[in-house]
Amino acid sequence: MSRVVLEDPGVVATLDAVQQRTELCDLSGRVIGFFVPRSANPAIFYRGAKSPYTREEVERIYREQAKDAKPLADFWTEMREKYPYRFP
Repeated sequence: MSRVVLEDPGVVATLDAVQQRTELCDLSGRVIGFFVPRSANPAIFYRGAKSPYTREEVERIYREQAKDAKPLADFWTEMREKYPYRFP
């Protein structure tokens, strides 16, 4: 993830007042991106997200691949071991 440091106190104050997912626009109204405050409900991050798979496809994939599944914690342990410089 990239990081942008806000130097303008007015911009910081404006964003501090935001309570929900919000569009960030330039003066012409062109949408530059979106801002979601840390205080927002985590479910808001996924609002409007659509899966590229149908329910049937998800169930098929699960049936075919479930035997090879492992806990996410195990995956991250393997990644840290394999790429220690990327995952400290």
